[in-house]
Amino acid sequence: MAINIISRVKNRPENRVGILMALVVFMSVGLLAFESAPVSAAATKAPDFSNALFSANWSRTDKPIVDGKTSRSWYWGPQPITVGFMESYADSPNNKREVQYFDKARMEVNDPTKATITNGLLVVEMITGRRQDGDKLFTNVGPSAIPIAGDADNTWPTYAGLAGAYLKPGKLKVGDAVNLSWNPTGSADFENYKDDPATKIAVQQNGLGIPTGFWNFLNNKGPIYNADGSTTDGTISDWLFSTGLPITEAYWTKVKVGGVMKDVMFQAFERRTLTYTPSNPDGYKVEMGNVGWHYLSWRYPNGAPTVSDVPPSSKPQPPNTVTGLPWYVVTGDALNIRTAPSSSAPIVERTSNHPFLQQAVKGNHIQVIRSVDGEEIEPDNKTWYQIYESPDLFVYSGYTAPYTVPDFPKPPKTFTGTWVAVSLSKQMMAIFNGDQVVYRTMVATGIPSDDPTKDHRTPTGTFKINGSYRPASQTMSGGASDKAAPGYYSIDDIRNVSYFYQDYAIHGSYWHASYGIYPQSHGCVNATVYDAGLVFKLPAGTTVYVF
Repeated sequence: MAINIISRVKNRPENRVGILMALVVFMSVGLLAFESAPVSAAATKAPDFSNALFSANWSRTDKPIVDGKTSRSWYWGPQPITVGFMESYADSPNNKREVQYFDKARMEVNDPTKATITNGLLVVEMITGRRQDGDKLFTNVGPSAIPIAGDADNTWPTYAGLAGAYLKPGKLKVGDAVNLSWNPTGSADFENYKDDPATKIAVQQNGLGIPTGFWNFLNNKGPIYNADGSTTDGTISDWLFSTGLPITEAYWTKVKVGGVMKDVMFQAFERRTLTYTPSNPDGYKVEMGNVGWHYLSWRYPNGAPTVSDVPPSSKPQPPNTVTGLPWYVVTGDALNIRTAPSSSAPIVERTSNHPFLQQAVKGNHIQVIRSVDGEEIEPDNKTWYQIYESPDLFVYSGYTAPYTVPDFPKPPKTFTGTWVAVSLSKQMMAIFNGDQVVYRTMVATGIPSDDPTKDHRTPTGTFKINGSYRPASQTMSGGASDKAAPGYYSIDDIRNVSYFYQDYAIHGSYWHASYGIYPQSHGCVNATVYDAGLVFKLPAGTTVYVF
């Protein structure tokens, strides 16, 4: 038996021999049906990301760790551990979907026509022994005998060994300390850490208690990379998307970690496992288990693919193009913008200084940062779209449809090198390399009027990005010289501002969804924060041509 799963990192507790031992143990308890996969020689370097969506999702949480911006445990892992490949799934086109595995989980694209990443219920599959091969298609293959925590040669606790705890509520209430260990014969009293605040139950979810240490980790804030490449402090990951609901209570166990026996509190969730090791240093006491590795070894005992069979169209674009975020058009009469992926979550607050759009209407265009699981409003559809970060804002996907950005009109002039073009007639913006469009998107420019006192049209001509003042965030005011006069505005946190002529700038906006439809501004070029960020990263002196 060979495990050809690409790359390893020195500080992982498992070793190749340990994984083989775990698989041998698993085979001994009875293997009913495994999906086969092609095997080839192991690669010598870490695999590349097979999909730009995978890369963007990983970059948000884990690239700040790689780049030394923060010290915290991994959400996915330092890099992919497999190439991207097509895995059987009955409800995807041609019965296959693109997947890529990481230490902690798997990323999936079920439908390449939608910018939706899912994150499978891998822990549920390994505990129940039912491999999910479609939305409602399951194959019984037997539960996984791989240990959920610590070194790979631990014999307990295993995923199979959690069957007795699966969806079985305990007696702990909010405020109680986790005081039971999980053993092959069941639970037993264990009160060694009853005074540790991290062990106190913080909330009940899915009828099961989540300890404070885990709950704080799931809702952690810290340095993240935004879609535009900037770094901010924000919620690191939506916990329902990354982890899912708890499926066992939290228990204590004693496992070998790096050859040393340690007390570890653990809890299984739908998508991940969490461990709390009191003896670990701060920042690493709570960690996600290596569910991606475990599932990969369980599903592919003869080795995972090491040659990508992902269609070229789904792979990252060549270096001379820019891969943008997907656009959707609102198809319902009105689409409320909420602070969480649920119809019971509050609609975002709108104030004079932060005039957030509260409702998109039919025909509006929204740019999607990422897809997350949330409330299932329509049958079999619990996908919500995140459209803004810090604060995180969401809309339900059921009242939208994918929208393809139109071709950019041919400009009357072209320039050498990298430059930016803005079309007033089409309400579009493009980044060019010479005469080639490398990125196109939709914007909203200044409102024209025959009345000189109301004419806010964006000036046309050839300009240069001003390098003397390029704020990442700014308060903008105008409309009237007197703050008490009608029309005066002062808006905070306008992001990625690139001035190109006097007080005219290309910048992010959050108060409308009229991109590509009609002029909306007092003269500036309104873009999404992501698209404004692409311009913001261009060097000072870059040509901006408005026509």
